[in-house]
Amino acid sequence: MKAPAIQLLYNAGLFGPVIIVPIILQDTFGASKDLIGIIAGGVAAAGFVSSYIFGRASDVYGRRRILVYGLLLTTMATLLQWASLFWGGLPFFAGIRLLIGFCSGIFPAALLAYAHDLKSTRMGRFSAWGALGWFIGNLTVGAFETGYEWAYLFCTTILLIAFGVGLSMPFSKETGIAVPLFPVRLIKRNASVYSAMLIRHTGANMIWVTYPLFLASIGANNLWIGIIYGVNSLGQFFFMLLLDRYDPAVLVALGLVSSALTFYTFTLAGSYWEILPSQVLLAFAWSCLYVGSLRYVLDRNKEKATVSGLLSSTTSISGILGPVFGGFAATAYGFKGTIVIATLMSIAALGVFMYELDKSGEFHRLRPRSGVRT
Repeated sequence: MKAPAIQLLYNAGLFGPVIIVPIILQDTFGASKDLIGIIAGGVAAAGFVSSYIFGRASDVYGRRRILVYGLLLTTMATLLQWASLFWGGLPFFAGIRLLIGFCSGIFPAALLAYAHDLKSTRMGRFSAWGALGWFIGNLTVGAFETGYEWAYLFCTTILLIAFGVGLSMPFSKETGIAVPLFPVRLIKRNASVYSAMLIRHTGANMIWVTYPLFLASIGANNLWIGIIYGVNSLGQFFFMLLLDRYDPAVLVALGLVSSALTFYTFTLAGSYWEILPSQVLLAFAWSCLYVGSLRYVLDRNKEKATVSGLLSSTTSISGILGPVFGGFAATAYGFKGTIVIATLMSIAALGVFMYELDKSGEFHRLRPRSGVRT
């Protein structure tokens, strides 16, 4: 249970503050929506670099040191983020956000590969613990209201516990795998998932970069923003527990379809409580897409940390492009205009996924009778 415990703890400590960062940037430091998008894009860029480098390093050099040092550095960076609330102003706060982006990209691929190697671990259930961590983090940080310093101290403590658990994890003798510095073969082999995730998640990040501000604009306070985020993450916990029996390709396609539907329903909300059903649908969409994508790349490749690191890097690229585009789109077209763009991008991602599956000869996996694993 130590790997699931780390999955829960690090997600709570790392992603809990996502609901308050845009608010801190706008209300405390006076950042514009454009600048908020640029900062979020920079954080994702840092995560892209570290996910790519250390995902491969986990396969080549072993997973233990990557996991432990990554957790330690992420804990220290989060403590520095607490300090940045008091000293250094906007430049220091933004700089520490970049540092957290880099440090938090070091260890997830190693943790995923470790969990997948445990024959008793199903990736849907393992991913569910991460969603539960999101729920705990979002709800707790939201409950602190404007006590941002206490929220960051809570998150630092949670990450420190995760580091302690990592130190006690048993690792069998690890044999390194030779992986090219730029693994073209692996990228081509998993192109259907990487390309679809890139397009869909770029659109999603166009929404998420200013989503707390959108929720505030329709009447939600910080506590309700935490609850709204919590509905999504708690929903993911329950949905992910049910998805291991289905073919990953079916899950990816279903995740893309339901993503488009989810984003469209956001445009219909006139007050914060009307967004709650959409959060449940969002939980289903991301559960299908993430579990399907993760299992798709892990089940068919021996370079498990590398391919899962590439998947994280893909979402990080989306996290670079989406916030930057989203910040400018929110300024030019408003929140709902940005959401419409994201909806269209999910539809485009579905088309790309179908095309790539057909090109690779795997389109048959989407037939109904192949949806359930035996």
